[in-house]
Parts: sequence; C-alpha cells; structure tokens
Amino acid sequence: MTLQDTAPKAARDSGPPFLPLAFRLAASFGLAVLHLALPGEGPAPAAEGLYLALLGALFLESVWEAARSRTLGGAPFATPSPVWVRVNLILDLALVTLIIAFQGVDQERLATIYIFPVLASAFYLHLAEIVAVGLLSSVSHIACVLLFTSGTLPHFGHSGPLGVEPYQLAYILGFASLQIFGATLVVVVIRSHMEGLRTDLTRSEAVVDELSALYRRVFESMFSGLITADLQGRITSANPAAEKILHASLVPGSPIGPFGFGNLRDLGHQVKEQRFEISFQAADGGRRIVGGNLAPLLGGEGEPTGHLLVFQDLTDLKALEERTRISERMATVGELSSEMAHELRNPLASILGCVQLLKQGEQPRAMRDRVLTILLRESERVSSIVTDFLDFTRPRPVRIQPIGLDAVTDELKASWETDPRTAGLALEVEDPPGAAVLGDPAWAHQVFTNLLSNARKAVRGVPEPAIRVGFRLQGAFVEATVADNGCGMTEDRLRTIFMPFSSGFEEGTGLGMSLVFQFTQQMDWTIQVKSTPGAGTTVTLKIPLAPGTFSPVAKYQ
Repeated sequence: MTLQDTAPKAARDSGPPFLPLAFRLAASFGLAVLHLALPGEGPAPAAEGLYLALLGALFLESVWEAARSRTLGGAPFATPSPVWVRVNLILDLALVTLIIAFQGVDQERLATIYIFPVLASAFYLHLAEIVAVGLLSSVSHIACVLLFTSGTLPHFGHSGPLGVEPYQLAYILGFASLQIFGATLVVVVIRSHMEGLRTDLTRSEAVVDELSALYRRVFESMFSGLITADLQGRITSANPAAEKILHASLVPGSPIGPFGFGNLRDLGHQVKEQRFEISFQAADGGRRIVGGNLAPLLGGEGEPTGHLLVFQDLTDLKALEERTRISERMATVGELSSEMAHELRNPLASILGCVQLLKQGEQPRAMRDRVLTILLRESERVSSIVTDFLDFTRPRPVRIQPIGLDAVTDELKASWETDPRTAGLALEVEDPPGAAVLGDPAWAHQVFTNLLSNARKAVRGVPEPAIRVGFRLQGAFVEATVADNGCGMTEDRLRTIFMPFSSGFEEGTGLGMSLVFQFTQQMDWTIQVKSTPGAGTTVTLKIPLAPGTFSPVAKYQ
C-alpha cells in the first residue's frame, strides 16, 4: 500500500504539490523558453521544430491537467488517483527521453535526469513499481542510445549515428544504467525505511488515541470536580463534575477567582500541594461547601506551568457531621446527667435520712450531733460535686503567667500537712529548679492537688506507702512527676482515666482527673500516665518554661 493510497483526499489536496506534474510543467516550459532565448548554431530547423512542438505538447498537457486538478480537487497540483500517478510518471519518462534524444545520446551525464522520475515514484508507488520505474528508465535510455547509434532512427537534434567503439558504447550505457539503478536502490531503501516509520507512527498514533480516549473517559466520568488553570489563574479545562458541583459554566480562559478559589496568581510558582475548604454562594442562592486539593501542574523539566484542583461537594457531608456532633453532644449531656444524678443520689439519700430523723422530734444530743455532722459532710460533698461539675463544663478563662515552682511546692506541702486525711502519710517533694513556668496559678495548684489526692487514695492499705513529687529540666520544659507505689491501674482503667465520673475510688466526685486533663490542655501542658497494677502509678507533666525567668519571679498567688 502506498502513502498516496492511504492518505485521505482532503489531506492529499492540502499536502505538497504533485511532483511529476510540477516537474513536467516547469521543465517543458523552461526548456522551450531557454531554447528560443539562445539562438545560434544548432540542429536542423525541422528537428528543432519537432523538439519545440513536443515540448509545447507536454506543456499544454501539464496545463490542462493542472486545471483539471484545480477543478476536481481545489488545488492545481493535488495528488491524483493512482492511475493518473502512473500516467504522469510515464509522461515524465517520455520528457526525459526527449531531452536526451535532442541534446545527444552520447552525453552520458544527461542520463542522470532519469533519477527524478525514480525519486518521485517513491512517494506514490509500491516498492515493486518503484523498481519497475527504474528498470523502464534504464530500458528507455538503452533503447534510445542503440536506436540512434545504429541508424534505426534518423538524426534528431544532436543525436545520430555515432562512430564509437563498442567498449565506448558499453561504457555510456553501463554508466547511465548504474546511475539509474543506484538511485533506484537508494530510493527503495529510503521507501522501505519510510514505510517502517509510517507503521511505527500509525501504531504510536493508535496508542496515543487510545490513551487520549481513556483520559477523556476518566476526565468526564469522575465524580470529583477537576479544574486546570494557568499560572495567571485562568481556567484551561474543567470536567462536567466541576460544573455540576459549582453550579456554573466553566469557560476556558475565564478567571477562577469568582468561584471562591481566590487568586491563584498569588501562589506564583509554589510547588507544594495544599488542602483547601471553601464556602460560596451558589447560583440557586444556597450556600455550598467545597473541599479538595490544590497541586501544581509541572512541565517536562519539573517547572510549574499551572494549577490542578481536585475537589468534592462537602455540603451534605458537613451537614451530616453537624448532625452527628449534635447527637454526640446530646449523648454526652445525657451521660453526664446520668452520672451526675448517680453521684448526687447517695449524699442526697443521706441528707434525706437525716432530715427525717430530725423531724421525729427530740433526739438525744449525741444522736443530734451525729446527724448534723452527717448533714454537713454530705452537703459539702454535694457542693463539691456541683462545683467540680461547673468547673468542668464551664471553666473560667485561663490566665497564663509565670509561676514560681518553689511557691507551688510550698503551698502543696502546707496543704498536705494540714489535711487530716494525710495524717501519718509522708510526702517527698524534690527541690524544684530555680526557674519559672507558664500556667494559671489556681489551675496549677488544682492539678497537683488532684494528682496528690489520687495518690493518697491509691496507697491506702499499702504496708509502706510512698508518694513522691519530682522535677527535672528538659530543654525548654520542666518535667514534673507525681509517683506512688499504690494499687495501680489496668489498661482498661487507663483508657478511661480522664472520662467524667469514672473514678476507681469510692471517695471523691469522679471529676478530678477530668479537671486535670482540661486544665493541662488549657495551659498548654502535656500529661502522660503510666501505671502497673499492684506496683503504682506515675503521672508526668511537661510544663513550658517562662522565657527569661531563670531568676526569682513573683510569688505564687
């Protein structure tokens, strides 16, 4: 199959000119004009007239064919049908033979002109036909030389019987044939290579078309919106999902800013991927929430050439999350209320029992004093539960300031020594470093107090109880530890230690460790709890140092 056979008609018409026709038209006209412009000694007038007549005939045929090509194909030198291609090549061979016959068959260099039809045939014929053109060219030249030198044909131009030796004649014919067949061989090799390249190109085009179709299907089938934009923030492409999500028509060349993505031009040549979430007013008047990723489009050498946005409509998901948060909040409120009622029920039952005893009339003084003591104790317990609950649910604003650790430890030791519940129980406190930390003074005292209270409860019943508070400088932080050798906690207990009303002790409100966690978070402290059942618990607080406070600071308030 030839290149000409497989090319569509429109492609042939708009391609390069048809070489055999263009060669014949230019050569016949040029030779005739040149011959007429250079008069002088030459052939007989009859032969000259025949020569010019034949050139004129070939020229007129070329003009007619060019006009016909323009009428049929819209271009004067459009590639014709395969039959006309062969006819044109035969006419070119006839023109070349005419030129050689008139200029002299003994001019072996003129045989080089036969190379042109052979070269032209490479663009339009099969390999076998190209060889046939070369063979026909050689036969035409040999026949022309032999017919004139033998006297079979009469004198024509500079050709006629030659008085040459046989070896000279063989040289003329052999040299000319060698030129023609050499050119034919080169053309065949080039054409074979061209066909191989064309086959590879066809396969590559098929692969590219398949990949392009796959890309288009993926691009149009994505449920996520996909937009590409140039470095100036102008849209270069957008898939249908993007238009559906944004409720707008995304025309290439329009700016992307009005759709809520901001000015991408401000990002410049940034090559880092970013996550974004935006809210915008849709065309239907509703608020939509869109979230996705913004990444750079990179060129062949890794340089940014634009932006790639992949996003989803998060409106329904955000609404579901909000409903879930409300449900979780309501469930938490219900759980806290249940735990609160459970914690209040016991002291209220004791108070109610005491009130009923007092309503029965006069009681012995010892009984009345005992009832009043119970009333006071349970009322204080109710008050403590309510106070801790309010602190947990509605904490006051944090007041961060430098705190002297020596003041904190002095206050802790004083509270420990005056608490009747710690009678006979020693507290070991290391000397703190001479530095100040950042925190809320009241909350810091509450954190350490609650931790020591839990340690006191944990060592109850231990033969040799030990509670220790230690400090250590660690870079820009102070690590404070509260350790005991008490009952310890299991892994399950550790996972719920900061949950409200999850205390493992009978004494207390069950909110102590919840308040510790909340206060440490508010003061930007970190807390870590390690415990082994039967071996004790160690709580580590990582407290930030106050900048430039390695000298004495204001006393703890």
